[in-house]
Amino acid sequence: MRHRYQPARVAIIAQRPTWMTAPLLALLVLALAVVVASCGVASGDNPVPTQSADVAHQAWVTAVRAGDADAAVALADPELPQREQFAREAVSRMQDYLTSPASPTGALQDVTVEPVSDGVGRSIWQFDQKRWCYRAELVSRGERWYVSRWGQTSVDCQE
Repeated sequence: MRHRYQPARVAIIAQRPTWMTAPLLALLVLALAVVVASCGVASGDNPVPTQSADVAHQAWVTAVRAGDADAAVALADPELPQREQFAREAVSRMQDYLTSPASPTGALQDVTVEPVSDGVGRSIWQFDQKRWCYRAELVSRGERWYVSRWGQTSVDCQE
């Protein structure tokens, strides 16, 4: 007795996506779309800023908090006459507060970085015994943002 099935039909049915392969197929298509989109962004036809003022401000606060003077120098305005000294002193001053046993602040509890508005960002440093606010002035140079000034402020810094 001979079976009456068509091998070609079985092969075609086996190649249809099932409900279990549909999510995998969707992820594959999404990944491909992201890769294609990123290739377009990287081309010279569609220039995109390498960072925003908020990203630069957050990176500055992170560098100062971590004691990373080299990162702070890279984020300082390249047109500052004493760029390296400015950045290294900012990091050194904050490290004194964070590490010195004689610091009047106590231990650091938290740092809140507020969004930049009109080129000015503010960070709130909450220590055990003090609350200090710092004001960062940012400037755009080409497609990047840099910190041009940074220091304590008492504006809107309630304890």
